[in-house]
Amino acid sequence: MFGFIHESIRQLMLRKYGEEFWMSVLERAGFESGKENIANHYYADSDTYVLVDSVSAMAKMPREQVWEMYGSFLIEYTMEIGWDELVRTMSPNLKGFLDNLDSLHYFIDHVVYKANLRGPSFRCEENDDGSITLHYFTGRPGLYPIVKGVLREVARRVFKMDITLSVTGRTQRSVQMTTGERIEEHVIFHIKATGTKSDSSPSGGDSVVAPQQVTENFDQGILRVTSLDFSNCFPYHVIVDQDCRIVQVGMYLYNHIPQELLEPGTPLLRVFEINRPQIPLDFDNICNFINAVFVLQVRNAPMEIRRQTMHRGSDAYGSDLKSDQSQGQHLKLKGQMMLLDSKTHLIYICSPYVTSIPELLQYGMRLSAMPLHDATRDLILLNQQRLSDVEVNLQLEANNEQLEQLAKDLEAEKGKTDALLKEMLPASVATQLIKGEDVDACTVLHLN
Repeated sequence: MFGFIHESIRQLMLRKYGEEFWMSVLERAGFESGKENIANHYYADSDTYVLVDSVSAMAKMPREQVWEMYGSFLIEYTMEIGWDELVRTMSPNLKGFLDNLDSLHYFIDHVVYKANLRGPSFRCEENDDGSITLHYFTGRPGLYPIVKGVLREVARRVFKMDITLSVTGRTQRSVQMTTGERIEEHVIFHIKATGTKSDSSPSGGDSVVAPQQVTENFDQGILRVTSLDFSNCFPYHVIVDQDCRIVQVGMYLYNHIPQELLEPGTPLLRVFEINRPQIPLDFDNICNFINAVFVLQVRNAPMEIRRQTMHRGSDAYGSDLKSDQSQGQHLKLKGQMMLLDSKTHLIYICSPYVTSIPELLQYGMRLSAMPLHDATRDLILLNQQRLSDVEVNLQLEANNEQLEQLAKDLEAEKGKTDALLKEMLPASVATQLIKGEDVDACTVLHLN
């Protein structure tokens, strides 16, 4: 687990039990003081479990209770160190907050720490009585008590309400990944509000879900968007059926993927491999992780490179393709999976996963490949400006270093000149000249 987890555990223990207790925990767990909470270090899960088991033994408290206590403190500590505004603006209700936790984990993973963390996934269902059913999926079985602590603290601090929380189901299954087999745990929570603590609750009442929206008018109008219009608006989208076979794709994908691979009925796995989340790429797993940010990578070589290679002649095809593939990259797409109203199809709304001009060129693309409404275009331009600023700063630093070196060289030459003056002239005269003072007339006689 990431070092931030260890640091927040340390903060909890220091505040609740004191420094001496924490040192005893470290000694029991076999950690050297100061090495247990390196913020950007990735610790093995077993190290974290040993640490928590040590706390459990020292505090004479069940492990599950320690994890739940930690979940409550995690929200308090996170908001305390500067994340308060972000947490409060995620959603006006608890369900929306939980539905957006996956994207928050993605942001922390890829933007804040630039790591490849294995975060959990959350999916909510609204119930007729205003309660919600939360599905929690994790590759780390046994940590669900953290969720209980997090939920109660978020409800209290952010939404000013008390909730009742119960576990209604808990199952584990073996999942086959490209990296090997792993155990995935699925825990189901039932959450219901029991009353607000303040009239200023952002949700505007004691419900954990958003007010019901009017939707009947959407079915009465005529949809003016044709398939071609939709493909132009979202040129990188993919629609698949329950067997995860392609039904429809955006027009720009043909610039990167051979046409025969985009024919209806082609298995999605034949075209893409999944980078994130780390799950099998099938309909049920996608639905379970529907709130996650999905990153898919094209399996074949970039089409632009294939075209360039074909133009050079078939004789050199093998060696040229190998050379070009080392320069180009297989296109990555980042976006959102959505279950369509039919409940039998999924749509992947996405954009090329590029953040700079060099990355854009590696895929044989230009800015015009990004629709004007796509924020990726602005991200690339802003990042290019940032890279330009970095380049200017690096050049200024290089110039400063060069000036500093010239100053050192000049000082060294001045020292040599001063030494020569002192050898050639009387000390008093040389000192006056070095200081820039006027010197009375004197005679210097050189003899061989």
